[in-house]
Amino acid sequence: MKRYFVQAIVILTLGSLFGLVYNALSPSGIPLFAAQDSTVNGFKVMTTEEIMLYMKEKKVSILIVDARSPEEYGLGHIPGAINIPDTDVENNFKKYFEKLKRAELIIVYCSGGSCGSSEEVANQLIKKGIPASKVAVHQDGLPGWIRAKNPLEYGDGK
Repeated sequence: MKRYFVQAIVILTLGSLFGLVYNALSPSGIPLFAAQDSTVNGFKVMTTEEIMLYMKEKKVSILIVDARSPEEYGLGHIPGAINIPDTDVENNFKKYFEKLKRAELIIVYCSGGSCGSSEEVANQLIKKGIPASKVAVHQDGLPGWIRAKNPLEYGDGK
């Protein structure tokens, strides 16, 4: 009986150790400590709840950036968001330069999940001189915003 108990402990220990090593080496590994900073490629990653807190508190001047196409933007976007599609960052950066410069926090979103447009626009903004500390990506994207039953704005914003 004692022998089986020792074997079980050894198996559990080795399995846990292999799991921790794999998680640490994996690019998609999960953080083991909540205190870790949630930055990816220099910008923060934010949830819908965090964005709603910033909007409600109004202590920080935020600018919401929709990284989807102008057509998608027109069909519905987060209220007050400006449209900087990942396909035309250069022209839109010039167009919105003053707003981008004044904002204390710039939150970029797209269609959520594996969209990738928000990360691309965030990286481009940083490359163009916006401090990475001011840039965040909305991890849930527009679907997360809608799931939380938050309002939408329609039209091209002009």
